[in-house]
Amino acid sequence: MNIVLIHPYITVRDPHTYLSEPLGLVCLATYLKQVFQEEITVHILDLYALGANIPVAKDDLHVLGIHDENFIKAELEIFKPDLIGITCNFTAYALDSLEVASIVKRVFPYVPVVLGGAHATIEAENLLNNNQSIDYIIRNEGEITLEYLIKTLQGKYVIEKVDGLTYKNTDNMIVSNQGRELITNLDLLPIPDRSLIDMKRYQYYTKNCYWYIRQDPAATITTSRGCPYNCVFCSTKVMWQRKWRPRSLEQVFEEIECLVSRYGIREIIIIDDQFFAEKKRIMDFCDYFIARDLGISFWYESGTSPWLLDKELLVKMRQAGFYALRLTIESGSEETLKFIRKPINLDKMKELINLGNALGYWTSANFIIGFPYETREEIYKTIRYAYSSALDYAFFFIAKPHAGSDLYEIYKNEGLLEQNVIRSSYYYASDHDTTMMKADELNVIMNKASNAWFIHKAVFFMNPINFYKHLLSKMKSFDDWKYFIKIICIYLKRKKPCF
Repeated sequence: MNIVLIHPYITVRDPHTYLSEPLGLVCLATYLKQVFQEEITVHILDLYALGANIPVAKDDLHVLGIHDENFIKAELEIFKPDLIGITCNFTAYALDSLEVASIVKRVFPYVPVVLGGAHATIEAENLLNNNQSIDYIIRNEGEITLEYLIKTLQGKYVIEKVDGLTYKNTDNMIVSNQGRELITNLDLLPIPDRSLIDMKRYQYYTKNCYWYIRQDPAATITTSRGCPYNCVFCSTKVMWQRKWRPRSLEQVFEEIECLVSRYGIREIIIIDDQFFAEKKRIMDFCDYFIARDLGISFWYESGTSPWLLDKELLVKMRQAGFYALRLTIESGSEETLKFIRKPINLDKMKELINLGNALGYWTSANFIIGFPYETREEIYKTIRYAYSSALDYAFFFIAKPHAGSDLYEIYKNEGLLEQNVIRSSYYYASDHDTTMMKADELNVIMNKASNAWFIHKAVFFMNPINFYKHLLSKMKSFDDWKYFIKIICIYLKRKKPCF
């Protein structure tokens, strides 16, 4: 049996948008290879990676990746698929996944097509109702459900018992089987086999996706799944049910050692939803790499929950190779923080920023504006707070009502959603009015806040006290100065970062 998993092309507003390795697909493929051995073959058709370096203009947007139907047909004919899986993770790119499904169904009308990922999970029944090209949708965690779907297609199992699966029965009625329990022991899943994707291409894409990394080449890794918190704008809690599950550190160490020895990786980008849920685990993680002294760096992409940090942890992380501290402060308004359910003490955050600078971290924070009930004054509180801090960089984003989040339901109930999916939506532009402001007003405020930051920091560091206290502490070596100059040069080339 031949299984093909497809990473679709994406349609974007900014042609300089980059993605890192599709670890979800790699995990699925590696797991299937482990379970079925010689019974099946598994291939990943990475349409994004094959053409992302050559953007194609499409109206006011850009297509990154191969989207030519004849090419897709030719590639699939090589694999002779018996089942085709397509990732449908991000709402902004959901229409791309659906287009790929339509292409696949046209050229292989009798091959079952299955969708998986966060957006597919959240919108499972709607997607099946409105798209004849999709046969199955895997909800939530995909490995075991996909295993049993394959066993069903092999005649070894019955579809009614495949937990976590949504499909149309013989009467053309949509059936959602009961949910599948999340995997308790993540070590049952093998280390992702990155030979299934083109790592050389992804070294380039990852470097440009995470433009602020210190060392190159870099690779991403997940050390856990889920997050126990309940932020109003988060949709991943639907996917992972607010349950945090760690992989064993022994398995994580093995994966990182492999990335270093086999692919020459010099920086590890941790993309967990919540890396800091357990302090002892992080301390043990750091102790391992302090002892190994591999000369690699670490970056935690999702942003650090600042209430989980203390000086002891920050000192240890710095010794292990963490060099940047990105805090998820989100707002400088107490009212907004209550609305988004963030346990942030704004005074303590400034102390934490100062501590991070003193320990030699490059400090940054995420700030989100434009929540549905947020006033103009509350937005300006956030901007003033960011500018009054000693942060090296402030990332300003627009609030997004992702399907599956509580925020989505609020926008929906307030009549602020004109359509369910806005193609190529991204965090640097508002797609929706709020109850207080128009989308265009939010965009103007956000752009001014972002664009003035560089001049603000230049003036900030002209003060000798600030220069000594918040910048010189980071400059302990020639490599530190090289990194500083690199960031300045990259910042000057781009108005906003791409993710």
